[in-house]
Amino acid sequence: MKNTWNINLAAVILLGLITCCDRLPQQSNQRRDIVLTKTEQAISADVNHFAFNLFRQVCLEDENYFLSPLSASLALSMTANGTAGETASQMKEVLGFDSYSYKDMNGFFKKISQALVQADKLTEVGLANSIWIRKGFPVKDSYKEIVKNSYLAQIEELDFFSPLAVKTINDWCSSKTKGRIDKIIDQIEPAMVMYLINALYFKGPWTKSFDQSSSYRDYFYSDNNTRQMVDYMIQTDTFPYVETEYARVAELPYGNEAFSMVLVLPNPGVHTNRVIKEEMNKTGWEAITSGLERNKRRLTVSMPKFKYEYEKNLIPTLQAMGMVIPFIGGVADFSNLSPVSGLYISLVKQKTFIEVNEKGTEAAAVTVVGIKESSANNPLPFYINRSFIYIIKEKSTGIILFMGKMSFFEEQEPHNER
Repeated sequence: MKNTWNINLAAVILLGLITCCDRLPQQSNQRRDIVLTKTEQAISADVNHFAFNLFRQVCLEDENYFLSPLSASLALSMTANGTAGETASQMKEVLGFDSYSYKDMNGFFKKISQALVQADKLTEVGLANSIWIRKGFPVKDSYKEIVKNSYLAQIEELDFFSPLAVKTINDWCSSKTKGRIDKIIDQIEPAMVMYLINALYFKGPWTKSFDQSSSYRDYFYSDNNTRQMVDYMIQTDTFPYVETEYARVAELPYGNEAFSMVLVLPNPGVHTNRVIKEEMNKTGWEAITSGLERNKRRLTVSMPKFKYEYEKNLIPTLQAMGMVIPFIGGVADFSNLSPVSGLYISLVKQKTFIEVNEKGTEAAAVTVVGIKESSANNPLPFYINRSFIYIIKEKSTGIILFMGKMSFFEEQEPHNER
């Protein structure tokens, strides 16, 4: 009897250990919601406001595009910390931070950057910032501390004139995006003094994956009524779903549902640009997300598989949105970044990648901001290596004593110092 009791006790303990072990991975993989203060909630809404402004502006410029507003926000916000005066005001206003201090802005990005990486262990999110400074160029310690503490930025001095400099920067981008963005710059111009870079990587499996054996080919129709054959994937399940005046919207979650893809399908006869104009804004987005939280429908979701890469010079886009002064040499104020005057932004470029298939989604983005010295601060090349005129004059009267033209040199003996 005693032995039987011991065996039963051991079985109970063993069962408890097995159950505990089964639960541990589930607990560690649980979705971790990001809790924001009221101020952070307001900042988050304004960050999304910038996202939709950027999205709508690019819609006026390109037909197909894929952006990372978060990557752009991080790279430009790092840059904004080095500005002052009207330059700072314009950057903060366009980015959505005109009502907040730099401390609020930086604190929000520090919190959100760390929290996004931890939000869902079943979904991979990588986020990294770096600053590359031309060797010997003076950057204020106070600025370095801000970007190091708030943006966890890697700060490196680099010999921009070395043939390895471009490769070094591109290799960093490649490593932070799992090779999806392997080149962000082609060359380094002589007047460039700094690159500020954000890299963002995402890889999420569908919570409810598509059956690869059910995939098929069919026509895809564009807004201009042209059609082409593409690969589709299909599944039937219950998803968050809402209908608006101009579109039908479904939400497909990844992993433990911390992240999701929201699919906005214009109603028949409604141009995609009309939906973007009318509903892809702060008010429309709030209505869509609140509707998705309340409603679920059983859907048969059929969507194309695709892989897409995109590259965009964002300077004209940002200028159209009202950010102008930071791009003007001799006018932009970067006095909080460096004691050197005449600095301005000469490059804002973003490269993105996305692949969507039956298993899930992989996406990556790199945004680079390049800061240059204005021509007034750069030595102008004046190489007298061709025919020239030379004049000797008296300063106060301007009277010319000698004038000459040198078209060639007589052969000269090598000069030996004594």
